[in-house]
Amino acid sequence: MKQKTYYKFAEVLKLTGISERTFRYRIKELKQKYKDTPDLLYKKKHSWRIHVSLLNEFNNKRLNKN
Repeated sequence: MKQKTYYKFAEVLKLTGISERTFRYRIKELKQKYKDTPDLLYKKKHSWRIHVSLLNEFNNKRLNKN
């Protein structure tokens, strides 16, 4: 079976457990950071395509204390 190279918006939310608002803030930061490499992060038909290597950029920045 072929492994995915790009994830969509809903898949990123499910895999990382972040909210939609957090996704919007992170995508805004990442657009600036990776503007020179459009193959890692691009928008197709109103949906973001995020490369697998960028998935860790969406993880929570703070860890909850239990």
